[in-house]
Parts: sequence; structure tokens; C-alpha cells
Amino acid sequence: MSHNKAKVLFVGPVNGQLRHLSDKLRSLQKSKAGPFDICLCAGPFFRRTEQAKDTPSGDESEIERLRRIAADDGKSLVDGSLTFDLPVLFVDEGDGFPEGLGVASLTEKLKKDEDEIDLEDEDANDEDVARDDAEDEKTPDGLLRIAPNLYQLVGEATRPNVLDSTADIISVPVPLNDPKAAETEGSKKRDVSTSLTVGFLGPNVRLPCKSFDQKAKHTAFLGCDILISSEWGQGTTGALTKDDRAAVLGEEGGTDAEIGSYDVSELVATSRARYHIAPGMNVPIQVDEAVKLRRRFTASLPYRYPATSSASGDGHAGRFLAIGSVVSPAEAKKLGKSFKFIHAVGIVPLSFMDANEREAAKEAKAVVECPYTDASYRVENSISAGGSNFNSGGLSEAQARRLAQEHAMSEMGGGGDGAFRWQQRPSRKRPRDGAEGGDSEEAQMQAFEAQNPENRSLFLHGLHRDPSMILNVDVLMDAFRPFGCINIRFPRPRGGRPQHSFKPSYAFLDFNTHDEALNCVTNLNGEAVIRNIMLNIKWSSSPNKRPFPGQPPLTKRQNRLTEAEAADSMTLFVRLPQTIEQSAYGAEMETIRLLAQGTMEDELNVGVSLDSPDRITAKDEPALRVSVRHPNTDMNYGFLEFSSHTAALTTAVVLTGNQDGGDLLPDKLVSSCLIADDNSSKKDVSHLTGVCMYWAKGSQGEGSNGTKNYGLNLGSKHFPADSRTDCWFCLASPTCEKHLIISVLEEVYITLPKGGVNEYHSLIVPVEHGGDGASVTRKLESEIGSIKTKLRKHARAALQKDLFIFERSIQTKGGYHPHIQCIPVDAGLGPKIQSKMLEMATRSGFKLKEITGEIPLSSLDDDWSEGYFYAEVPLPGGGDEYRRYLYRVADGGGSKCFVPIQFGREVLAEVMENPDVAQWKACVVSKEREEEWTTQFRESLSGI
Repeated sequence: MSHNKAKVLFVGPVNGQLRHLSDKLRSLQKSKAGPFDICLCAGPFFRRTEQAKDTPSGDESEIERLRRIAADDGKSLVDGSLTFDLPVLFVDEGDGFPEGLGVASLTEKLKKDEDEIDLEDEDANDEDVARDDAEDEKTPDGLLRIAPNLYQLVGEATRPNVLDSTADIISVPVPLNDPKAAETEGSKKRDVSTSLTVGFLGPNVRLPCKSFDQKAKHTAFLGCDILISSEWGQGTTGALTKDDRAAVLGEEGGTDAEIGSYDVSELVATSRARYHIAPGMNVPIQVDEAVKLRRRFTASLPYRYPATSSASGDGHAGRFLAIGSVVSPAEAKKLGKSFKFIHAVGIVPLSFMDANEREAAKEAKAVVECPYTDASYRVENSISAGGSNFNSGGLSEAQARRLAQEHAMSEMGGGGDGAFRWQQRPSRKRPRDGAEGGDSEEAQMQAFEAQNPENRSLFLHGLHRDPSMILNVDVLMDAFRPFGCINIRFPRPRGGRPQHSFKPSYAFLDFNTHDEALNCVTNLNGEAVIRNIMLNIKWSSSPNKRPFPGQPPLTKRQNRLTEAEAADSMTLFVRLPQTIEQSAYGAEMETIRLLAQGTMEDELNVGVSLDSPDRITAKDEPALRVSVRHPNTDMNYGFLEFSSHTAALTTAVVLTGNQDGGDLLPDKLVSSCLIADDNSSKKDVSHLTGVCMYWAKGSQGEGSNGTKNYGLNLGSKHFPADSRTDCWFCLASPTCEKHLIISVLEEVYITLPKGGVNEYHSLIVPVEHGGDGASVTRKLESEIGSIKTKLRKHARAALQKDLFIFERSIQTKGGYHPHIQCIPVDAGLGPKIQSKMLEMATRSGFKLKEITGEIPLSSLDDDWSEGYFYAEVPLPGGGDEYRRYLYRVADGGGSKCFVPIQFGREVLAEVMENPDVAQWKACVVSKEREEEWTTQFRESLSGI
């Protein structure tokens, strides 16, 4: 069976270090262990960066060195001077292919006419063309050839109608011969003829994965020989040795559910992978007298897959391998085998083994139970999948999600393919030219609409194939926005069904022009795959029978009043989503009124329970009352009228996260306070997702003289553009609470905040008001850097804690004064903060990117006017080591996301399991206590 045995190399994240990988593969091919047949890589492969500026070698930082290497290696790959001696396959291209690398996608090949003769290439002949076509045909299905002996695993993603990351299972022939790959002198060859079943999961993969599931659940499927993913599966640590678990989970330990993705776990268990490879976890290690993060090599014990309807559970074993990142030979020698980036195995594919051989491969003496079971998954109180009415009742996250999907399937009529049949209304048109049947009429109607310049709308069908409801409006917009889609309309629920329980099977895609819609339906050929769910697309019928929104403004706020423009207004415009039934408009406008009124009460009664006699209510205080004006009960909009501009501003900021208004934040709808005249209660109003709230022009009689505060001072939050005297942080301001100041330096000062997380929570505040942000202002870098270092030393020496630092620098209308938050946290809490912060950022719609090296933020860009969020997360073990993360609002392009005002504190509230930490108002202490803390901090810091 030796001719069926494949010799495979597993490699971790390459991150653009192509030369190191190429040299390592060349040496292994010539070694006693070689030659090898194929190399599979897990994690980001390329690192698309510009070559670093010329700097003396002695001054070059590590990040600059890695950037320079990645840029040089990318150029060498493009010009052909860097090659690989055996086929290298990867899934995740990282942050993009090197510039100049010609990657021909399947879409480009399909667009080319096979009979076309290239008139530009005068030297071409029939033999050359035939040879090139033959070489293209030798690339196996599911692989995209990037360069000689370099392929990307793409599966069905090569199809032009797959609009996002996918998961698939393909067969990879061994040997994988590339006719354009030059043979290396002295290289050896193996006599092997076999094929490997390789599964792969794209970054951030999400269930369901239709193609992957169909292949994995086929009755003839034996399992994947190899599965590649970018993430660990949830529960993986349950199959690790004691030492490996301790290294991954840290000294304080933790649960197996804290690491990994349950989506990956489900797919691993479904695919019954013999080898599952993923990038190693970053762990701190001493390198050259400094603590650095490096990816650790980890190998699990062999585990037994549970029995299924098509497999008894007595077959082959599985094993998980986490591989380190590619580094230079010198560093690899220092790190040792615990951080190796390459691992070799010899595999006889499952398809070439009989049952007895698969049983022998199980390694029965060392096998453990499969870690991908419900006992190993995280258990939560409810399902996070949108729209489900299920409560998990203590079930694991994955098990509860499966039950929700099964329930959704049963509601749709059995869940089989027959239940997904496209139900079309019978055509009322009479067949033309003798054509019979609805198919002919449908084709004629589609042909007519394709030529109709007035039709700018497409019909999208197949949403019922998404039982877990992940195809929400945001996901669909991300997929179709590149084609020019400006709006997605869902049908209204029928029969009085509530919106939150309604599962539509179709939607409409609106475009600015007919040509954009035509381009979309033509390029996708009537089908689109999003999150591995097949959707059908065709022209909508009768576009003139419905109101069509005109071309939207270039930005969300164009043609809408800003808060500054509506400074004399006490009125907010409210628009209900089109999915609300027309008969419910009046009731839902009243719900919005109660929501706004409850928001005002909550803001005024921080920390006061609903049933407390000390609670100030709208019933007792007229300044809190909100009224609704609904001019036309047949229209889905109305107006909320407040007692003052400040009251309206507070409501807009709290409910939308923006002083100029916008869409209501989803988390504000889940558990909001609705204040009726006779009672007050918390109620889920998430069915109002999609409600918009903006400023309206002031009614006649409104204005500064018309403000009805009824004696209650709500404290205006609007900062005039020309005056800074009302800024809390300006030292010259009468509102600056100077008893909180610890120390004043040349450019900045240190102070305690109002409502700090703890008594040693401090702020670094520039003396000057305004600017782009404290962390990106060049003249402040030196002084702020020395203060941070001193505060870290103080936290470690005096408090035995680590220091979490962050800055949210997003400008408001003249009212923002930069400041950096520095909060001591329990030692070793950094990894939990990092994990929770990245998770919450994703939930909020923005992505934090890690900044490696010591490059100051001011060197990354010259324009920071649109704002940013920046954080320094402490590493375990204390010291000055930390990881840096950044989100720039400008990087969001057209889809800029709002960073919650209290985002940093909200992260700590989650990690510390103390909701009061999220809001400074809930942490306010008396002035006497503040003065005591200030003196205590000042004396403690002076000793450092």
C-alpha cells in the first residue's frame, strides 16, 4: 500500500514569510525524511504590505523587518525568483495577494470566449493556445492556481455567484503536478498515486454550510483525511494533554468552552476529519530577554468520533494539530519544537483502506472521547440566533441551535428539498405565439423586464432555506452592495403575525439604476450563494405598482437635519420599518413614545429600581413627558415632541448612539423601559428593529423661549463650537472638578475620572482642547508614553495589577476633549479582556485590527479627523508588554460603524461580571471620597 501513502507537510500561518517557507521545504525535500508530496497551510498566507522606509539596520523594529521581508518575498514570488519545490495549498490569503500577482479566477475564465483568437499576441499559434488550455485543465476542481506549485483551496467559491466565505470538501490528487513548476536540481521523486479528501473552512465560517454538509452526510462518505480551519473548534482543549491545556488556558485555568468556535466544532464532527489542522494559540514566551507572543505547537490525543446514522463510531480516530507561525531558522532554533511551524505525517487515504485497516488506525490504546460533544460546548440560557423563540433550557449552544433549526424546518413543511420549491403565482397573461405553460410566460416576462429601463428592482427568493435566520438585512446588504444595491425590502407579515416571529421567504433588492440591477442578475446568472445558502434572483414584476425610493443621498445624513442645525428643535422624526402592518402604525408609534419616555426616566434615575419610591417619573415631572404626533395614520412615520431640546438630544443619543440620530440600537430594544401612565415595566420590543429616529424642524413656538423644563434642570450636553468654558476637562472651565487632578505636566495632566471603575482609575488629558486625539498627536507622544510607563509600574508594584488602557477619540460638534483611560485590572486578566473586546467589537459592527511592533499611531496616517478607538491590552506576567488594537472610522469606507460611547467600560463590565462598571454614573461617589482617593493616588504615585 506504499504507493497509496501520501507524505504530507502541515504548516501554520505563513504571514508573508514566503522565503523562509520555500527554503524549509527545499531542505526537507532533499533530506532523509523526504521527498514529500504536498504541503497544506493553516492560517493567513500572505501579508500585503508596502516595503518599509529605509532605516539603519540597527534601528529597524521587528514589525518593520517583517513588513520588509513580506514585501520582498511577495515581489520575488511575482517575478518568479521565489518558487516552491512541492505543491503548497492554503485557504486564507490573509490581507490580500501581493501586488502584481496575476490570479485568474473562474469568473474571468467563464467570461472568455473559447473560440476567441487573440489579435494582440502576434507570436501565438494553435499549438501554444492548445498547450495553455491543457495546462489550465490540469488544475483540479476546487483549487485556484496562484503561482507555480501554489494553490488556494476555494471549492465552490470559484463559482461567480458565491458571494462570501465558504466551506467545502474536495478531492486533491497526489501527485499534484504543475507543468509550469520548474524542477529543482537534485530533487527526488516518489512513486505514488492516490488522492486525499481535504475539507477546509474559510475564516469566520458560520453554519449552515450546504455544500460541506451534503458531501459529509453522503452515505458513501468515509470522512476527511485532512481538515483545515482558521479557528479551533469549541471543546478542542478537552482532548489536549494536561501540559498543553495549561499552556493554552493559562495558569488560572478555565473551561474548554472559552476557546474556539462551535461552528467549527460542528463541522469537524460532521466531516469526521482524521487530521484537523489550525493555527496555534499565541502564548507569551521569553525571547531575547523580552516577553513576546508566539504561536505554540499543540497536538491533541487521538479521539473517537460518536456514532451517527451513517457511521457506527468504530471507525478511524481523529487528531487535532495546532501549528506555529513560520519564522526564520535562527528564531525557530531558539523557540524549539514547542513552537515548530512544520509537521510531517504519512497518510493512507481512508478511501484506500478497508474496514480492518481503519480500525487499526484508531490507536485504541490512546483514544479519548470526542471533544466535540454537547458536554464540551458552552452552555447558555438562550439561543443567539436571531428571531428564534426557543429557550435552550441549559442545553449547549450547538444543541439548542440544532433544535431551533429543526423547529424552523418543521414549520416550513418537512425541511426536505420539496419544502423549498419555488411557489409562483399562476400567470394571468395569455400565452403569445402559441406558447403554452407558465415557464414560457415567465421567460417572456423576464425578457421584457430586462429591457424595461423603469425596473430597478430584483426579486430574491430562498430565505426560507435559512432556518437559523442569519441572512439578515446587514448580511444581504454586504453581499449585494458591490453591485449597487441601495435597499432591501421584506414583505409584511400576514394574518396578524408579529414581525419578530415572521420568517419571510423572499425580499426585493432595489438599485439606483436599471443597468446596475441588470449587471447583478446577469453576473450571478440568477443564483447567489450567501453563507452557503442558495438564493434565486430574477426581475421583479410590476415595478410601477409600488412606490420606489429615489436615489438615496450620498451619505446617511444628507438632506437630514443635524443636531447643530436643529438646535432650537424639541421634535424628533420617527419612521417605522416597512415590515410593520399598516393597521399597527398607531399602536407602534405609541410604543416608541413610551420607549422614549422610559429612556428619559432611566437616564435621570441611574441605579434606582423601577419600584423605588425615590424614582422620578414622567407622571410626577412634566419635563420628562413625551407626546406623539401622527399626522396620517396610513403612513409609517410620525413625530415625538419633548419638553426641551436637551430631552430630545438625550433620547437620540441613548437610543441611536448618535447625537444626529439614526437607526435604533438593537440592544436598546431588547430590554427597554416602557413607561405608561399607570405602570412601568421592562419589555422586549425587538420587533421594532429598523426604526429610524432623526431631528425634525422645530414646531411653531419652539425655541429657547419655548423650552418647557418645568423647573427641572436636565443639563444640556451640547457644546458650542466657539466656546470651551463648559468642557469638563479644560482647566480654565468652571465645570472642571480640580479636586480630582493628580498631577499637571507641560502638555498633559493626570486626573481621576468622575465615576471611576476603581479608586486608581486615571485619565491622561491634554491641556489643550480639541485635536485629532491624544494618542495620535505627535507633540504629546513623549510625555504620554512616559506617563503610561509610570502608571504601569505603579499598577504592578503598588497594586499587583495590570493596566488596561484605551481611548475612544470620535469628534462631536465642538464638544470633545481628548482623554486616555487607564484602568488597573487583576493580574492575568488581559487575555479575557482581549477576547471579550474583539467579540463585542464584532457584535457592534466594527473590527479591531492588531498593531504589532512599536510604531506610534501618528506614523500610521496623517488624517485622524474621523476618529478611532485604540486599546492596549496587558499580557500575562506583568511588565510593559501589551497588545495594541485599533479601529479607524475612516477604514470603514461607506459602512462606517459607531463605536459605543462607553465601549471600553462595557468590555470590563462583561469581563468583571459587574454591569455597574459600564456606566460612570453608576460608579459616582461623594466628593469627600473623591478627595480621599485623589490624595491616596497622588501619594502612592509619587513613590514610583
